[in-house]
Amino acid sequence: MESQSLKNTLSYLHSELLRIETMAGTLSSLERDHYRKLTQFDHDKLMDIAVEEQSAARQLGTIKEMCLSLAQEVKRIQNDTTDSRVEEDTEGV
Repeated sequence: MESQSLKNTLSYLHSELLRIETMAGTLSSLERDHYRKLTQFDHDKLMDIAVEEQSAARQLGTIKEMCLSLAQEVKRIQNDTTDSRVEEDTEGV
């Protein structure tokens, strides 16, 4: 893969992972808020829904963390790629 193409691909991946991370974080917060609201009612069906909301919030939180970790790794690869190109360019001097 051409160097500029790799750089563009890594930038795109990093950007999209951060976007997904933001969405997952927002949805997780909403699910936690739903859980809090639903647990205020004394109704079995609503309590069941609250537990499902709590589970969804946890899963979205996990997705958020995974995306953040992957984005950091993509950024590291991107920096390593840039650093190795700089070294190759200076070796020819």
